[in-house]
Amino acid sequence: MKTTNQNCESRKAQPPAHEPHPWLQKHYQEKRERTVRLVKAAVDQLVKEGQVVTIEAICHKSAEIDAEGRGVKKSALLENQEAHVYYCEHSASFRTAQARKRTGKPANASAQAHPLRIDPHRDLDRARYRYLQMTKPEVVERLLTVEQAYGELVEQQARLQFEMLAREQARVKRSQDKRGKNDHEPK
Repeated sequence: MKTTNQNCESRKAQPPAHEPHPWLQKHYQEKRERTVRLVKAAVDQLVKEGQVVTIEAICHKSAEIDAEGRGVKKSALLENQEAHVYYCEHSASFRTAQARKRTGKPANASAQAHPLRIDPHRDLDRARYRYLQMTKPEVVERLLTVEQAYGELVEQQARLQFEMLAREQARVKRSQDKRGKNDHEPK
């Protein structure tokens, strides 16, 4: 026997999840403002005390500062754009992570400065490891570079094949002309 969901009809009548009910807009706005206020107060307090500004530290410090004792949760800090921007401006760990992501850029630039030289007998495990260490944008850039080079090689190969065919046809025509000339000469 198949079971049915009793709430199926009531779910259809509800607006989509990304559009909150109009009467909740004010409540959500107050929650966003509370998050921003607590995050700013926690970050300022951490900076004042000379402590490292991390998401974890903000969550703990905001609970200490909050009159209700609830503080802010990690998800609230990450999803609230204004609070997240304030965290990013003051967080050394966030800036370090961003710098780490940027370190791949010069390697990418140097890879483009040199033509692609891929040894068919290279160590594939080492190459795989190197690709796994790259960020997604770096892998995309590398793939586009390799695809472009491959396209150019295919185009060059086709051009060379047509050139060889044209030369071969010219050689055959010359040899036929030579034979035809020799056939018409009086003996």
